[in-house]
Amino acid sequence: MLDPIRNPEHERRLPGERHRLDFGNRFLDELAPLEIERLAPSLRRVFLQRDQVIVRPGETITSLHFPIDLFGWSWTETTGADRPTSVLTVGHRGVLEWNRVLEVDRGQSCVTIISPGAAWRLPIEIFEQQQPHAHSPLRRMLLRYANACILNAACRLACNSEHNIDQRLARWLLWVSDECARPEFSITHQQIAEIAAIRRPSVSLALSQFQREGLVRSQHGRLRILDRPKLEELVCRCYWQIRLNSEQVFRKENGA
Repeated sequence: MLDPIRNPEHERRLPGERHRLDFGNRFLDELAPLEIERLAPSLRRVFLQRDQVIVRPGETITSLHFPIDLFGWSWTETTGADRPTSVLTVGHRGVLEWNRVLEVDRGQSCVTIISPGAAWRLPIEIFEQQQPHAHSPLRRMLLRYANACILNAACRLACNSEHNIDQRLARWLLWVSDECARPEFSITHQQIAEIAAIRRPSVSLALSQFQREGLVRSQHGRLRILDRPKLEELVCRCYWQIRLNSEQVFRKENGA
C-alpha cells in the first residue's frame, strides 16, 4: 500500500486564485491574500493516518505540514523510562515540524499522528524560496510559534508539579479540543497518559469521574467534551496562560 502522504488519491493541488482561500489552518488563514497566493500552487492537501510517523530523529525534514483537522504529537525518549517524553501536541493552530524555522534541518524528536485527518504539505525548498528572511510573514509567525512552544512547555512542567490530576487533565482536554477545533476526537486512555504525563490508572479514574459528572464521554477510543464551561471552571490558570501564549503567535504587527 502506498504511504498516504504520497498517495496522489489523497492529494489535491490548489489553484492560484486571487480571492481569499480558506485553508482550515490558522497559519495559512492568517496570511495576506497576496502572500498565500504565492504559496498556494505548491501546497498539497494530504491525509495522515493514525500512528503515522511524520518525523524521525536524524532524518532530513523535507516538508512542513500544517494540520487542518488532525492531531499530532511530538515526543522523544530522553529519560530512560518506558514512557516517552512529550514535547508538544499540534493541531490546526500549528505546524508538525515546529522547530524547522529554527534552522534545524533534521528531526530531533518523533512526530506521530494521534487523531487522523488532513494537513497542507509545503516543500521546504518552496518555503525557503518564498519566505527567505526572518521578517517574511509566514517565517515570522513560525518563529513566534516556536517561542510559544518553549513557553508552553515551561507552563506544562510547572502545572505537572503544582496541580492535581483533575486540573491537569481538564487543561489537556481543553487544549486538545482547541487544537482540533471540535469537541470530539480520537484518542485512547493510554495515549492520554503518555502525552499528558499522567499514569494510566489515574487517567481512567479521572475520566470515569468526569463522565459521572457529565463533563465528557469516553468510549471505543473516542472522547467527547460534553460540558466545556464546567471544565473551564475546574481547570487551573495554566490553561489560560498557555492559550494566551498561543494566541499571541497570530497577533497583528504593523498590518502583517
